[in-house]
Amino acid sequence: MDTDLPPYFENVLDSYARGAQNRCVHLGYYSPSTVSSNRTLQEAQEEFDDRLLKEASLLPEQKILDVGCGLGGLVDRINSKYNRMNVVGSSNDPRQLEICNSIRPRNQNSIAWVEADACVLPFPSGSFDRVFCIEAAFHFGSRRRFYEQARRVLKPGGQLICTDIILRESSIQYPENARCGSDPKVNDIESFTKRSIHSLLLSAYGPWPDPWYSMDSLQKEILEVGLTAPQIQDWTLQTLPSYEGMISQSKNQGDHGTRDPMLAALSTLWFLHQSQFLHYLYFSCVKTD
Repeated sequence: MDTDLPPYFENVLDSYARGAQNRCVHLGYYSPSTVSSNRTLQEAQEEFDDRLLKEASLLPEQKILDVGCGLGGLVDRINSKYNRMNVVGSSNDPRQLEICNSIRPRNQNSIAWVEADACVLPFPSGSFDRVFCIEAAFHFGSRRRFYEQARRVLKPGGQLICTDIILRESSIQYPENARCGSDPKVNDIESFTKRSIHSLLLSAYGPWPDPWYSMDSLQKEILEVGLTAPQIQDWTLQTLPSYEGMISQSKNQGDHGTRDPMLAALSTLWFLHQSQFLHYLYFSCVKTD
């Protein structure tokens, strides 16, 4: 099993051990009516989950899988809002699952936690009505293998619901004649910039094996594995305000940068998001047979 975990999750686990109660580890959703309010990050994360669940149209007695379940935030939300659901959360990190185990079923729901690699899901074919994957697929060894596994474990008519971060390679502009050919290790500014961005992101958010995965690749691979064409919503602007709650003013880097690799990576992601050099996408697709 691939157990390479993002370094930032060490901070998440440490915060939870010191008494933090918020189980959500994804960005929040800020609708136009709330973006200028004093809404907290946790409130925006709850709205994010509620929007996902509304899109999923869950019904009693359905079987749900959350792949890359983190600390169990989405499962806990389902557990509190729905009745008679059969919910499974999977993660490749037993420490996260240990925290998830503190969630007690209610509303006649059942909950199970499974240690699993997202690209080798240990469930029988045709097991689930819905498969969720929230802000996790960019960590996986292969998005395509995950899509294949999601299709396999879905029942006919079942739905895959994801959010994902996709960097926009074509949006990064370079001078036409910019070259650094004097250094054999740096072929040109474009490759140097891409490697630098990837290195910064890897320092806190790795594994991120395919940072320049494109929306075209997403649509192509979803169809190739036998799912319907993905219905895509761009949540880039709606998730952007999340960083305000993640980087305090006391940690402002000013013009001098930072020696903190976590803060550097988070600031890089914020810059890419703010500059719309990345897409934050919601998408869903269906297994038809």
